[in-house]
Amino acid sequence: MKNKILLNQIEKILKEKGLSARKASIQAGVGEDFIRNLRRYNNIPKTDKLLKLANTLDVDVNHFLKNDDEKKITSQSEVFLPIPIKTIHIRGEVQAGQWNVAAEWPKNEWIPLTVPLDSRYKNFTTFALTVKGDSMNLLYPEGTIVIAVNFADIGRNPEDGDCVITIRRDTLTDCYEATLKIIQIKEDGSVLLWPKSDNPNFVRPIILPKITTEYQGNGMDADIAAIPDITIQSLVIGSYNIVGKMNIK
Repeated sequence: MKNKILLNQIEKILKEKGLSARKASIQAGVGEDFIRNLRRYNNIPKTDKLLKLANTLDVDVNHFLKNDDEKKITSQSEVFLPIPIKTIHIRGEVQAGQWNVAAEWPKNEWIPLTVPLDSRYKNFTTFALTVKGDSMNLLYPEGTIVIAVNFADIGRNPEDGDCVITIRRDTLTDCYEATLKIIQIKEDGSVLLWPKSDNPNFVRPIILPKITTEYQGNGMDADIAAIPDITIQSLVIGSYNIVGKMNIK
């Protein structure tokens, strides 16, 4: 049976912890019959449920993937190897159009989101934003959740072709605005923020002042004399799109 080794490890840990299968399943929030159904139906558990059970039993999830002599099982024909995941939070919205007011939701309104762990940025804080507008709908239709990391955290400047979140501060009103675009950095240092849309209203780039090419520690900053002040703040590293009906024509 494909999950025999997995079940043996779970039952061994349950015995050590003095827990019944039903109680452990309930505490993990995976349904009271989760472990019993593994036995009954020989099914392969979903990654998120296996991680919840591991957290409840206070063991590393990889502990489930070891046989009795503590050698890791690597054959996927014997056991399902889970994809590492992490929980981040949807913190607000970003406009895929022209500049729009940038506002992060209050922390108590952040929405948790479980996503696959991106090993490139596993040691950095990542966050998510919901896309509004259609100037990027060929890549990120309205409602898409984009996952991002700040350039200040990863220690590099934006590069040509990156999808970026850019923040603009109006020094007269002290308000912040943001937009989501693809960056093009020209040889003379000028920067274009390009839309990717089927909307004919969004075919031209936003042209920024010349940007310093030396790493500034916070993305790229416009010349301090420029008004308004502009910072290319975050790099989009992934997205989650809620799929609706498709047009087959």
